[in-house]
Amino acid sequence: MVTLRGISNRLGMMKKYALYTLKSGKPPIYPDRLYIEATNTCNLNCIMCPKGRGEMERGEGIMSLDLFKSIMDEMGPHVKAVVLHIWGEPFLDPHIFEKIRYAKKYGVKTELSTNVMLMDEQVVDQVFESGLDVIYLCMDGVTKETYEKYRCGGNYEQVMERITHFIGQKNARGSLKPYTNLQIVDMRSNHDEIDEFRRRWSIKGVDHINIKALDTWGGQIDDIKELGEAGGEPTQERYHCPNLWYHAHIYWDGTLVCCDRDFEAAYPLGNVKDGVMKAWNGEKMAELRRKHCSLELDDVPSCSNCTEWSWWKPSLFRSWGNIPRK
Repeated sequence: MVTLRGISNRLGMMKKYALYTLKSGKPPIYPDRLYIEATNTCNLNCIMCPKGRGEMERGEGIMSLDLFKSIMDEMGPHVKAVVLHIWGEPFLDPHIFEKIRYAKKYGVKTELSTNVMLMDEQVVDQVFESGLDVIYLCMDGVTKETYEKYRCGGNYEQVMERITHFIGQKNARGSLKPYTNLQIVDMRSNHDEIDEFRRRWSIKGVDHINIKALDTWGGQIDDIKELGEAGGEPTQERYHCPNLWYHAHIYWDGTLVCCDRDFEAAYPLGNVKDGVMKAWNGEKMAELRRKHCSLELDDVPSCSNCTEWSWWKPSLFRSWGNIPRK
């Protein structure tokens, strides 16, 4: 049935759409999605990732359970989804399942992305028991040679066995959750494996095959393009990025940033330890929205050469449709 919260969320989405379309720097009330960095530590050194390449100098850490709970207590009644992954491997967070369960108390959708290496039988059991809604299993190759070229430190046989076990458990339990994505980043050395990747994982228990375009992370790492043609290149005149009106990105220490393209937190917009909405509606965020509306972004390195703005654009229909149901 349609809920009052669902109707309220959709009215809020319409207001956000109006503020975005009118290029207003004013606060767009609540974001509809929270991207929360459970941790930025990682067990792999993937060559297409700023973290894995050693480009990220920002300190490592794990978001405290207390900080996560304070974020959810403030935002849980208002947001639609919480993505417990920005950088790092979320299963390195010893409190990750407690965080998922705490978010689920507020009826929000929970998502995360993993490199699968840590998904032993105990972790798989907890994935199902936690109520996680969406999971991305990242593989990036069909053959051992290709996989281990990109996922440095990964073990092809172990990942294959753990994906197979996870999907087997999902089918054995008759579970529809989590919605399971098998993901591969499309690069020069694995491009010819894409069709085989689709065939191999088009099986019961896998809900979606995600072919992800190579990312240059806001144009900040030029030699990533050597791995293949970057996707998401704009084909139209630039417009202001929707992220600043719709999605809040929060690093493990509470720093609010425009999105994951600011992987160093070089342009911090506040800290949610003082309140998420205080930062989301603060002057620094309003100033960045104004810069985007006027396209004056030369002094914002993570935004000036970014192409993510072109990957999606809000619409009034999208804002009104699909009223959340419980």
